[in-house]
Amino acid sequence: MDSGTGRTCGRRIAAAAGAALLAALGAVAATTSPAAAATGDVLIVQKGSTGNLVSTQTFVFIKGVTEQGDGVQVGATQFAVTNLTDRTLTLTEKTPAGAVVHSGTAASGSDGTFAVTGGDTVFLTVPAN
Repeated sequence: MDSGTGRTCGRRIAAAAGAALLAALGAVAATTSPAAAATGDVLIVQKGSTGNLVSTQTFVFIKGVTEQGDGVQVGATQFAVTNLTDRTLTLTEKTPAGAVVHSGTAASGSDGTFAVTGGDTVFLTVPAN
């Protein structure tokens, strides 16, 4: 019995799954305007009123993705952003009903801190060219 057959089959399945994922991502990216997107990372840190860390996340903007949202975690009162993309980002906090609470910008390579309310969502949007 060849013990390598199982590994080879597993590699083929993994390669097929990876190819399917890339194809799906390509299909999603093709449905939006590539010229309107930034590339790079956005680091998000949510803190509470006493400065305690509530959560951290990193978003990666790729061509074709112009907006991402991050829910404000329970206990968070501040939403800090480090913008490492090649574009200025607009940050808009919205209530669950969709009402805009406030918005601001974070220039390329800069930081921004915004007061937020738990349960809302902050949307990070790349401006169109």
